[in-house]
Amino acid sequence: MRAFKITFALLLVLASIAITGLTYIQSHGAGISTGILLVLVIVAYAYDHRHHLFGMDTPEARRRSAVQTVALRQGRLTAMRQDGDIPAH
Repeated sequence: MRAFKITFALLLVLASIAITGLTYIQSHGAGISTGILLVLVIVAYAYDHRHHLFGMDTPEARRRSAVQTVALRQGRLTAMRQDGDIPAH
């Protein structure tokens, strides 16, 4: 999945450069505006997929995942108690 996301990011950059260049040939102002918008799209994609793109798989990330799992389990138990599925003592 990581290779796919990196490949897609590179294709997104190349397509953005091509679209911006072709638009810039027609109108300089429109080309600059299009380039700015496509840079924002690329930044948003990179931010959303930063863990896969930049390989930020650290032991701390795994610990956070375990903490999140515990929090979700506690939330589920609380919801079950409020629904009456688990009797409160």
